[in-house]
Amino acid sequence: MYLCDIHSHSQISPDCDVPLADMARAAIAAGLREFCVSDHHDLLDYDGLPAAPFCWPAAKEQYRAVKDSLGDRLTLRLGLELGSAPYDPETARAALAQGGEELDFVLGSLHNWIGFHNNDLLDMTSYQGNEPLARRAMESTLEHTWTLVTQMPDCYDSLAHVSYPLRYIRKDGVSLSMEDYEERVRAIFTEVARTGHALEANVWAGRDLDSWPLLLGWFKQCGGELVTVGADAHRPEDVGRGIPQALELVKAAGFGYVATYERRRPVLHKL
Repeated sequence: MYLCDIHSHSQISPDCDVPLADMARAAIAAGLREFCVSDHHDLLDYDGLPAAPFCWPAAKEQYRAVKDSLGDRLTLRLGLELGSAPYDPETARAALAQGGEELDFVLGSLHNWIGFHNNDLLDMTSYQGNEPLARRAMESTLEHTWTLVTQMPDCYDSLAHVSYPLRYIRKDGVSLSMEDYEERVRAIFTEVARTGHALEANVWAGRDLDSWPLLLGWFKQCGGELVTVGADAHRPEDVGRGIPQALELVKAAGFGYVATYERRRPVLHKL
């Protein structure tokens, strides 16, 4: 089985202070064959304000230095987690253009509650006991995900952690499930599949394995063919964590391959 983790972060991300060299060493120690650093570029910051431009010079300098040091011990790719692209499509596309030919992979994600307060959903502490508010957060995320997959297919290669809000909604004691939104999620998945994009099985460093049998099954039924896997690590000890289990879940859902990306084109590896 091809062990790969193509969603992880480094010191270029605002929520990570670990150099890429340390994350790459952790990837080798975890037995990975391929690793993609996909640092955050959210168009909105935690407080809901427009974020600073992504620092491509620093990201590329770090990537090149580490890649040169690895030899054949690990295949290293340069990615980007592009967050909240529907908030400002022009800025999103400009950021991707600056990635140039070195950019291998783009994760499309929604971290912020666009149009309400624009804050990151993880900063919402008032879900507690407030199911209507939690439902509004989930519905907003799905609404803007629909915009991403239908109007901005050039702004992502793999749809990242589609169940992201549930991480924090459930933590605050509100019981919601993706099954509550099956029709809308299936519509999103159908569009992802129709346009030849991938779905990410994001296991959140092994903390979220339970979501994926259902979601991968829906994606397969909606015609999906491409699946990527990511631990979403922000610490060396989380690199690759949950990836073997994720690959087993992808296989159990009926997929024969896991995808990685090179120059924004999928490369398939047999499971």
